[in-house]
Amino acid sequence: LSMMAAIAIMIGSFRDTVVYWVGQTLKADLFIGPGIRPTVGSEQTVSEDVIRTLSSHPQVDAMDRFRNVDLVFEGNLAVLGGGSYDVVLDHGGLLFKSPENAREAVRSSIGQDAVIIPEPSATRYHKRDGDVLQIPPPAGVKPFHIVPTYYDYASDRGVVIMDRATFAKYFGELPPTGVAAYLKPGADPEAVRAEMLDMLDEGHRAFIFSNRTLRGEILQVFDSTFAITYALELIAIAVAMLGVAGTLLTLVLERRRELSLLRLTGADRRQVRRMVIIEAALIGAVSQGIGLAVGFGLSMVLIYVINVQS
Repeated sequence: LSMMAAIAIMIGSFRDTVVYWVGQTLKADLFIGPGIRPTVGSEQTVSEDVIRTLSSHPQVDAMDRFRNVDLVFEGNLAVLGGGSYDVVLDHGGLLFKSPENAREAVRSSIGQDAVIIPEPSATRYHKRDGDVLQIPPPAGVKPFHIVPTYYDYASDRGVVIMDRATFAKYFGELPPTGVAAYLKPGADPEAVRAEMLDMLDEGHRAFIFSNRTLRGEILQVFDSTFAITYALELIAIAVAMLGVAGTLLTLVLERRRELSLLRLTGADRRQVRRMVIIEAALIGAVSQGIGLAVGFGLSMVLIYVINVQS
């Protein structure tokens, strides 16, 4: 019961964190990706013609072009991304770990040799706000200062994000691997998505996902990941019930002589049955109380130690 309660609380806490993160950070109404599925060894990008066509939709308020490149950082394969800080600050919802003056610090770093990193990367590389990262662009290793760390769980690899202007300065004007579209207030994302798809001809294709669809897929992946855990919990409950029932049955069988004496002294079957049920209820209540208390303590370890590493 302790382990079951601890794992259930841990998963619930983790899921609430993911739901909160998705709600706070995925602010774009539409997400546009290459119209060709990626293959091993190659990376697909969104063409400039597609971006220009979709940007011309009257309901589009802003576009955030994002480019990913792989790099080796401190002996590990990491992801370096370039995005538009100004668009994200004006329309997005980055959830900063230290919110005090974080947005001002990010805005002042536009075009500068500065980066932002998510919490998992900061934990992995033992970095914090103000530290320096040595990033190896094509021209050679350059130092980049870390401005506020933000919460993000999109990748289990190390992730470093720099402003698009800084990215172009050191890596060139590379076509984006994805585009986030922010619509004008009152626009229907599903209707705009359908109209955007109609705007593209056979020679220019793109995958367009609405915010609601992407959120649903993220939570579906999460729930599928922990489905086996829920199944194991059901098995644990069944085993625990059988174990308790077996223990109580053994206790009753061992006390047959005592119960026979009670019957001889005038106790009827109903009184004996009620006594056994009351004893079973007391044993169950005490064991559940201890189990839940210990499980809550274990869940704190799982949430504040294991989840942080996960």
